[in-house]
Amino acid sequence: MQPKAGPSAEELADAAWAARAAAHAPYSGFRVGAALETTTGGIVTGCNVENAAHNLGLCAERVALFSALAQGLHPGRRLVIATETPTPTPPCGGCRQVLRELAPETEIISLGAGGTQRRWLPRSLLPQAEPPVRPDAFDPRPLIARKRDGGALAPAEIDRLIAGLTRGEVDAHQMSAFLMAVYQRGMQTHEVIALTEAMLASGERLTHPDVPGPKVDKHSTGGVGDKLSLPLLPLALAAGLHVPMISGRGLGHTGGTLDKLEAIPGYRVELTSAELQARTRDPGGFIAGQTRDLVPADRLMYALRDVTATVPSVPLIVSSILSKKLAAGLDGLVLDIKFGRGAFMSTEAEAVALARLLVRVAEARGLRAVALLTRMDDPIGTTVGNALEVRESFRLLQGGVGAPDLRELTLALGGLMIALAGRAPTMRAGARQIEQLLASGAAVERAVNWVLAQGGDAACVRQPDSLAVASRTRLLRAPRAGYVQAIDARLAGSLCVQLGGGRQHLNDRIDLGVGLEFLCRRGVQVGRGDPLVRFYLPDGAGADDPLPGEDQLVTLAAEPVAPLARVASLVHADGVAPEPWDVELPPPPAGTQRAPA
Repeated sequence: MQPKAGPSAEELADAAWAARAAAHAPYSGFRVGAALETTTGGIVTGCNVENAAHNLGLCAERVALFSALAQGLHPGRRLVIATETPTPTPPCGGCRQVLRELAPETEIISLGAGGTQRRWLPRSLLPQAEPPVRPDAFDPRPLIARKRDGGALAPAEIDRLIAGLTRGEVDAHQMSAFLMAVYQRGMQTHEVIALTEAMLASGERLTHPDVPGPKVDKHSTGGVGDKLSLPLLPLALAAGLHVPMISGRGLGHTGGTLDKLEAIPGYRVELTSAELQARTRDPGGFIAGQTRDLVPADRLMYALRDVTATVPSVPLIVSSILSKKLAAGLDGLVLDIKFGRGAFMSTEAEAVALARLLVRVAEARGLRAVALLTRMDDPIGTTVGNALEVRESFRLLQGGVGAPDLRELTLALGGLMIALAGRAPTMRAGARQIEQLLASGAAVERAVNWVLAQGGDAACVRQPDSLAVASRTRLLRAPRAGYVQAIDARLAGSLCVQLGGGRQHLNDRIDLGVGLEFLCRRGVQVGRGDPLVRFYLPDGAGADDPLPGEDQLVTLAAEPVAPLARVASLVHADGVAPEPWDVELPPPPAGTQRAPA
């Protein structure tokens, strides 16, 4: 489904009020107008019509919906109802049932006198309603049972299952059973491709016909201190790429890019599809959340995965990531697959298996993709926590000064984005371009334009220390002399959650100013009493109260310890490369010219 330029909220309201003027309500005197947005971007109106046989009258919302269906149109995002009551009036019981069955995802907006309004989804108005039973009703149980027993599903069966979910024909408990069957039994590659395509088909897609040049994104499987999207987007823009980046929130010990960006005053992470397409044109990219209309099946499925302990399923991870990335209208995708103590994938072998499947499914759908495997045993950079990580990211843009591992990963992933776009032959050649952009500070203005375009206060780009963080701090000191052997990334993320800087459940509120700052790194020598970590504490926290487990955060050794390179290997369409920096990527699509190395 391609996105259409739908009517504005004001246009829908005006149409509903105009329709109300035609209402025929001689018995009740209660005149109602309705305006339904269709999937083609049009408006179909209706008004209530009464007669002496009361039960044969029709409400305005049903008239609008039935009129649309009679014209071969389908209900879109919104249905506006206009009444003259001081308090906006909800639909009647009959309309609720009709909307629940025929327009389950259409938001109902009721307008009252004086500009008051209320909003509902049909399922919230009839929360206990059973799905309608029809002679041809879809029964998902045979598909669930086959997957439970280790069998494979055909693409048409997967299409029907996902379509049933978005239409309300497949209940949450049935989809939960299917997700657990996939978690236990896995999926064959052709099933993952079909699942990705079915999820993609559940909503609209962004298109960028008027945006010249390559559109390339970077996606991480999640880590601790993973702030890389923030410097990468303006660096890629400065290199001439377009970056439409759909991102997510943090859960558990890993942080989320959207949470970090919300530490910037005024920054909007929720944009409409039209706004996302406009930001791809100018300033050239965005970092925003998934809209209601982009891959709605993924939104429904992820909520169920969260509460059914099926988040780590590889087929479900792959289909979730790629359905959203394909919907964003990309030409290329760089995947950062993390493994180690602080990652979802604990071993490199697990990471390789996930990377292979992601690349294979992306290429099968016509999306060029490469996956960089990176170590996630220590936190990335020097900070963990939302506002702290934004500060660190914008400092890096000002001359390229930053933690060695943050620089390494920024150069590697940025270099891959440039190479995948056809602007360099290898990751190393692309990294040279990123290094030059860092040294010159050229990406700072790109970051300013990006933040301003999403409503944020761009002062924090030029003056990162102006960003507010928690004012109460406490130091963790070395209990003895030695060399830093390790910093436990998973524990660091968990401690940030304990401080209030992360969430255990999707609806948890977080404190954007708390976190951890590391004053040491792997391999450095410290003396007894030297500061190791600075904790940024929430209001009301005791300055001398230790956090459970904080004494295990930094491990000291008696002998020197060599630092580990973050970059491990590269997975691309032709295989796995253990030395990724000089691997020449397959040629880009015809018409894309490579720049000289």
